[in-house]
Formats: sequence, C-alpha cells, structure tokens
Amino acid sequence: MQSNRSLLARLSNEHPVVMFSALAIGLSWTVWMSTFSIATPRSGLGIIGIALGAFGPGAAGAVVTRLRGESVRAWLVTTFEWRRPLRWYGVAIAVPVVGALGVAVVVFSLVGLPDSGSLGRLAPWFLVNLVLATLFTGGNEEFGWRGFALPHLQKRFSALTASVLVGGVWALWHVPMFAYGVYQLSPLLYAVSVVSFAVILTWYYNASDGAVLGAVLLHGMINAAVNVPGRAVGGAAAVPVPYAAILAGVFGILAILLVIRYGPETLSHREAVRPRWTATRSADGPASGNASNGRRATEPSD
Repeated sequence: MQSNRSLLARLSNEHPVVMFSALAIGLSWTVWMSTFSIATPRSGLGIIGIALGAFGPGAAGAVVTRLRGESVRAWLVTTFEWRRPLRWYGVAIAVPVVGALGVAVVVFSLVGLPDSGSLGRLAPWFLVNLVLATLFTGGNEEFGWRGFALPHLQKRFSALTASVLVGGVWALWHVPMFAYGVYQLSPLLYAVSVVSFAVILTWYYNASDGAVLGAVLLHGMINAAVNVPGRAVGGAAAVPVPYAAILAGVFGILAILLVIRYGPETLSHREAVRPRWTATRSADGPASGNASNGRRATEPSD
C-alpha cells in the first residue's frame, strides 16, 4: 500500500497534469456511467449524476495537490480568491454575451428574426440555466481546468499550447455525453468549440491575474448564453446548418483574434499565471508565502 502511494506521489510530482487528467476522466466517467446504467440522462437521477460528475476535475485537482505533498488548503485559498477589480467580473459576463450575439447574427440571418415575445419568455429559462450551468454543470469544472491544469502547463508551455492541451483533455472528458446521447451534435465540431473556449478562458485567466471564480462565471455564462439564439427560433433543429458549426465558427474567430492581439506566449499583456500554492507543503499549518492570498502584489491592468 505504501509503495503504491509512493508511486502515485512520484508520478504526481513528475507528471501532475497527466495524473490530473487521468483522475478527472476516471472520476467523472465512473459517476456518469454508473448513473446512466440505472437511469436515463434526462431523468431526475440522471441530471443529478451529470452534475456530480462535473465536480470530477476539481476533485482531481485537490487529490493530485495532496499527492504532491502540497497544501490543499493553500490551493483552495488561491482558487477561491475573489478580490479582483470589479471590471473582471463584468468581462466574464460580457465576453459570452458578445459571443452569443455573434451566434444570433448568424442564426437570425438564416432563419429570420424571432418575435420579441419569444425572447422575453426565454428570460426565466436563461436565468435558471445560468445558475445551474455556473454552479453544477459547467462553471464548477473550472476549479480543475483553470484552477489546476492550466497554471501547471504554463510552467512548461506557451499559453496557446497550454490552452490546446487543456481543451483536448476537456473535450475528451465529455465523451460519455456523446456515448449516452446527452449531446446530439458533431463530436469534432464540439471539440473545436471547446478548444476555442479554452483559448478564451486562458486569455481571461492570465489577463485577470488568475481569477478562477471569474472563469467559473465566464464558463457558466457561455453554457447558458450560446443556446439562447437557437431557443429563440424554436430549437437548433430549426437552423439549416449544424448549430455546433456556428458555435465553432464564432468562438473560433474570437479565439484567433485574441491570439493575434496578444500573441501565443501569454495570450495577455501580463505574464502567464503559474501555480502559486506549491511553496506551501501539506504538513504546514496555514497557507503562507505567495499562496496566502493567491495573487501577485500588482493589480491586473490588462
């Protein structure tokens, strides 16, 4: 038993993102496949299972942090550090809105403008979906993807390469959603969208000096907002081209513009954010050093 733990600790120290990815996939897939073996994905139990599985990346980040002998508390303090200029929370809302407007332009040009009443009726649905997507079925993943994997990868790779790697694992993580019919769209187009989202989220994460909670909000907003144009015209099936292709195109263009504007090295005018909790070992008491508040001394200015 001790030798197995030593092996896991060594692997976690040498290959933290590989260990994280395997654990995130293993935890989430186990929950999802176990749930879907006894309930349909759209049933009450199925929805609960989907939400529980979405916590897999965050749980994996905590486990690998502990296996590395680092303080999980310090990692959590860094992850839940909320003190940022208010504008960064505004940006987390605005970017998905801009993307959704781009999707709406394409959808409405193909199908026609919806009546104002249909848009009004979508408001309660959007608000409920925003809360669920932020807390349970999207935003909560960010504690793993941006809270753990991205800063570790940015120690070795450019921000763009790190984004593509995170996006690839993130897309693979969703495979059971396709296997069990939860998502009924092209896996390839979905993967393109996810990698594009990963680039956008890396830009936000680095520009905001590692605001994970802002990334949680941005992720939830994306999940909730991008489906509004399709709902407004009666569903994605009413659009004559694959809805996933529209999402991939719009957010792919936005990601490319960010790469052109800021460059692939950091995707920001700031330095790439790297792990800040690693100086605090698990045997220590309260988090100390640069992990005590999870931020650099300077304020984000990008």
